[in-house]
Amino acid sequence: MKAVSTIIFTMLVISGMAQSSARINIASPTEVDYVYSLTLERVRFHETLGVGLAETEYETIDVFDLSIQKDGSTTFPVDKPLLVRMTIASKRPTNDLSPAEMRRQSRTQLLYIVPDENLTITVNPGNELTFEGKNVAYQEFLQNYFLENHYQYLPAFRFNPKKIDNDAIVTQSDSLAQLRLAQYETFKAAHPVDSTFDNYVRATTHVEPYLMRIVVRDRQMRKNTPVKLTPEQRKELNTITMDNFKLYPDEALFSLAYRNELRNWILIPSTEKYPQEVSTQFMLSAEAVQDVYQRSIEKLQNYPKQQEYLLTYWLNYAVTALPSMQAAKALFSDFGPRYPDSEVKDYFAKIIAAKEKLEKGQSAPEFTLLNKDSTMVSLSSLRGKPLAVAFAFNLKQHEPTLKLLEEAKGDSVLFVYVSVTPGIPFHTWKDYVEARPHALHLYAPDEEIEKFKAVYAVEPRFPFMVIDEAGRFVNRWIPQEFPDNPTLKKELRSVVGQ
Repeated sequence: MKAVSTIIFTMLVISGMAQSSARINIASPTEVDYVYSLTLERVRFHETLGVGLAETEYETIDVFDLSIQKDGSTTFPVDKPLLVRMTIASKRPTNDLSPAEMRRQSRTQLLYIVPDENLTITVNPGNELTFEGKNVAYQEFLQNYFLENHYQYLPAFRFNPKKIDNDAIVTQSDSLAQLRLAQYETFKAAHPVDSTFDNYVRATTHVEPYLMRIVVRDRQMRKNTPVKLTPEQRKELNTITMDNFKLYPDEALFSLAYRNELRNWILIPSTEKYPQEVSTQFMLSAEAVQDVYQRSIEKLQNYPKQQEYLLTYWLNYAVTALPSMQAAKALFSDFGPRYPDSEVKDYFAKIIAAKEKLEKGQSAPEFTLLNKDSTMVSLSSLRGKPLAVAFAFNLKQHEPTLKLLEEAKGDSVLFVYVSVTPGIPFHTWKDYVEARPHALHLYAPDEEIEKFKAVYAVEPRFPFMVIDEAGRFVNRWIPQEFPDNPTLKKELRSVVGQ
C-alpha cells in the first residue's frame, strides 16, 4: 500500500452555537519530515504596535510538526468565507534541496474555507495534495492556478535577479492570467460559485499581471541598483496603475493584491498634487492625507465597504504618522458621524486626545522606571538638564548610532534609553546594558509598556524625543533617520546651543 500522510480538515457546525467552527485533524506516518502551519487571514483593522491599526489580521491556527507527532487537531470559528494559508516547510537543510524541490516541497497553499466546510487533504509523496469534501473544486482551482502572491511566481517564470531585462516574465504572467480566466470559465460552468470567491479570483487575476509589469520595469529603471527613481520614472510606473486598475465589487477586498492597488490607485493623484520629499522620508503631508481621504469619499460612493476600509486607513495614517493632530481631528470629525458604530472609533478618539498633550512646550507626562541597579527613577528627578529620550524596541537599539552624539554633547545632555520591548525579562535586559557617562538606561515591564503606548503614543516611526531642562517637550516626534539623525541633532542644538 502506498504510504501517504493525511491531513483531515473537518469543519463542523456545533449545535446551539452562534457560529460554525472548523476542526482540523492531522494524521501522518512517522517518517514525514514536514511542518504544516495554518494561518487564518481576516481583513480587519486591529491595533498593532508601530502602525496604529493594521488592516489585515493574521492568526496562527496551529502548527503541526509531522516528524514528531502522528496526529493532532485544532478548532477555530468560521462564520463567513476566509482564506487559510497552509505553509509547508521541509525540515531538511536547504542545501540538501534542489531549487525545484524547494519550490515543490516548501510552499504556501491557499485554502478557501466557508462555514460548514468539511475538507480532507491528503498529502501524497512529494507533497502532492489531493482533496475530498463538498468544496473540493475551490481548493483544486487555487492549487492549480494561485500561489500566495504574484512574487512567488518569479522562480517559476525563471526570473534572473542578475539581469536587468526580464521582459519574458511579463509575457508569462499575461499567459497565466489568460489561462486562469479560461479555466475559471470551465470551473464556473461545472460548479456553483459564491460571490466572494468570484470577486477574489477576478480581482486578483486582473491586478497581478500589471503588477508584474511594474516589478520588471522598476528593475529596468534602477538597473539593479538601489537608486531613487526620478519623478519622470515614478510617473511612468504610476501611469501603469492609473491606466489598468478598475473597481470590483466590495467583496474584492478579500484579495490582498486588490486592496494594495486600491489604496495606490486612490493615492497616486494626491501624491502628484502634494509630492513626497526625501526630507520627510517620503511620508504623506497633512494636505495629501486630507486630499486622499476626500478622494476616497468621492470615488467610492457606490462601494460602501471599500469606502469605509480606505477612510479608516487614511484616518489611521493621520493619527499615527503625522506629528500634528490638526489633520487627524479634521478627518475624525467626518469619520465619527459617518460610522457611529465603527469598532475603531473609540481607539481614534483616545489616540488623538493623548497626542494632543504631547506638543511642544507642554510638560512631559511623568513616569517611573527601573534602572540597572533596580532603583526607581522618575522623569521629574531628571530635571535640570535636557534629555534625549530613545524608545528601544529591541536590545541596545539606537545606541551604536548615538554613542558619538553622546560624546559630542558631553555633560550638557543626558541620553535616556527606555526599553519598550515586550517579553524581555529584567535580568536579561540588564545583562545587555552598557554603562556610559552620559547615558541612562531604564526598563519598562510589560504593564508599563502598555501605559507608554497610551500616554506617549510610542511607536517605531518616532523613537526619539527631546525634553528641556524644565521637563517640557522640545519635540516629541523625532523620526529614525540615517545615518546621523539630523532632526535629533537640530533639536539638541536648540536647547544646548552646540
